[in-house]
Amino acid sequence: MNKPSTTRFLFSRRALAGLAFTALCGAAMPVPAQAGDLAAGLAAAVPPGTRLVVAEQSDQASVPWKLSNASAGAPYEITFANFNGGPAVLEAVIAGGVDIGYIGEAPLPIALASGVDSVVAVALFANPGSPGNYFLVAQPNSGIGKIEDLRGRTVAYPPGTGRHMVLSGILHQHGLDLASSVKGVQLAGSEVAPTFASRGVDAAIVLGQQYFRLGQPPVLADGRGHNWGLNALVVRKSLLDDPRKSAAVADYLRRAVALYNWQGAKPEEWIKASYVQKQGLTFEQGKFLYEMEGQGAFYPIDERSLTVFQEIADGLRVTGALKREVTIAPFATSRFNDIVTAQNQADGVTPRPLVQPGPTTASK
Repeated sequence: MNKPSTTRFLFSRRALAGLAFTALCGAAMPVPAQAGDLAAGLAAAVPPGTRLVVAEQSDQASVPWKLSNASAGAPYEITFANFNGGPAVLEAVIAGGVDIGYIGEAPLPIALASGVDSVVAVALFANPGSPGNYFLVAQPNSGIGKIEDLRGRTVAYPPGTGRHMVLSGILHQHGLDLASSVKGVQLAGSEVAPTFASRGVDAAIVLGQQYFRLGQPPVLADGRGHNWGLNALVVRKSLLDDPRKSAAVADYLRRAVALYNWQGAKPEEWIKASYVQKQGLTFEQGKFLYEMEGQGAFYPIDERSLTVFQEIADGLRVTGALKREVTIAPFATSRFNDIVTAQNQADGVTPRPLVQPGPTTASK
């Protein structure tokens, strides 16, 4: 976990106007602003009466938005809309129902492979080495004790999601795939766990809270080595041409970095607010999942992060989750990097190197 240090970085006030201009126009700006000036300048750049609709999953942003005080002085009317899975978030972004949305690492490449070309990633946060709280579980007393035992068996998963990506990677590692050797059962994200609970499938790829609600069934593998913990905030490309909306997005991104860093600094508060109050787990269960997943950080959209994102897309192609090759770089912009870097510095957060450890199997 990245812990805030006592060091604070001070920058010149002259850079403030340049940074706000960068957020609106996308020009390079090498000198960041003092933290307080940055916040004030970004907020001041948002025209009165602006509204912002943010698509999230599992209350991932709306809960810390309030608890972390990142919401203080927000210069727009904000609405959070909760969706079940990245594909649903992308659909809402594309349709114009929301302005900006949180998705995992798989939905964007999968959408691009299907012909979507109207979205762009404006920020990335990642947690390299995290299992992502994805668990491939098998029915108890089913005779399935290892990955190879899934040959010819039914496995439930939500298509186009991070779980789809992790499942494909796990199977590929063991010489299996969803096209022939394993009977993949495509379901909406909310239907995977209930279908498994009713014994409608032999196995399923589930989330952490679902794992506990299912009574902790046997775990064949988790997401380690198949999941970068990479998440993107995406908008419609056309939104960046709207000065009102792009200014609001710039301000929101600074606050998004701050609230995410707050989670790492206040783990107990986050566990109680998210895992316990929102997801209905015990504190001990939430603590287990939080510690297993760990805390990541926001990264600039640069050559390294784009290389990682491209490797993810290429891996999806190899494992069969992607039907054609895609190139990620045209669908990500670095115009907000200075905001991400400045807020990380203000919070004393230094992102870990983007290095992925090897895959492992898990048992519980």
